[in-house]
Amino acid sequence: MRNLADIKILYNDWPYGVDEKIVHLVVWTKFDLEDDPSTDDLTPKARKEIDDFVDKTFRASTDPGNVVWFKNWRSLKSVHAVEHFHVMLFDPDKEFLTAVTGNDVPMIEKLK
Repeated sequence: MRNLADIKILYNDWPYGVDEKIVHLVVWTKFDLEDDPSTDDLTPKARKEIDDFVDKTFRASTDPGNVVWFKNWRSLKSVHAVEHFHVMLFDPDKEFLTAVTGNDVPMIEKLK
């Protein structure tokens, strides 16, 4: 997926109300992930690009069955200014999370 310097993986500071074992990350990119204006869905090329990145970055380091990703349609995005997609991991290794997020911590932990 392009230049890794153009990608930042962080905890979602406003995660969805899901099981506590599910970690919700956001992958922020400095480049657009092309969508089809007629459907608001990703193009096949963009979908493959994201899936390949998720395979290499997440599924290769954890149980692939415990990883899902999604990108909100443009009409559902809460942040429009910066391109991003979501990755959810079930019960991932804490050391892996530290490495993949560059030592980021969930907002809830920062507030303790």
